[in-house]
Amino acid sequence: MHHVSSKRSEIMEAALAVFKEKGLEKTSVRDIMNKSGYGLGTFYLYYADKKDLMERMVLDKSMKLIIDAEANCSGDDPVQRYISFVEYIMDYLVANPFELELMSQNITWALYTKLENDERLKEADSTLQFILNKYENLFSHTYSQSQKLYILSLTLEIMMSTCKSALMEESILSIDEMKPVLFTVIGKMFSRKEGE
Repeated sequence: MHHVSSKRSEIMEAALAVFKEKGLEKTSVRDIMNKSGYGLGTFYLYYADKKDLMERMVLDKSMKLIIDAEANCSGDDPVQRYISFVEYIMDYLVANPFELELMSQNITWALYTKLENDERLKEADSTLQFILNKYENLFSHTYSQSQKLYILSLTLEIMMSTCKSALMEESILSIDEMKPVLFTVIGKMFSRKEGE
């Protein structure tokens, strides 16, 4: 089983390298497999087509990033801890613009997709549920489970948009100027009213 996982990972890494070099649209399955060193037929043992590979890549990269962010965030206050989590992700995405582009095209899908057989997220059935499990104490008890998931996805989509804006040549603010504004907005989204 490890050999299967290893080949799948090697194909995914080869695809990432070719996507960065040629772009998503101009890359063919043949280009990917030439880079991986495996035959064309091997691709179809693991992926239905290039779109399937890209979706799995986004899911894999986003899960890894979220797990790494959770492991590296700090703070005792739930809101500050969540902001630390978001900042870790932002720093990674700004440093890796191609991955930002790849993930931002599919982030909502990746957050809500049901996960199967992924040992990294044993306690959750989706990436978003994993985040909610870690940050449940951000919310007042007046929100439903679906509303909590929506609020989390909203903060992550705003974060992605902020990263993309910061990387634009005509951006009026740098990422370091945008972060305090974004973190204030996130803080207000989770602020509790008196009596809660």
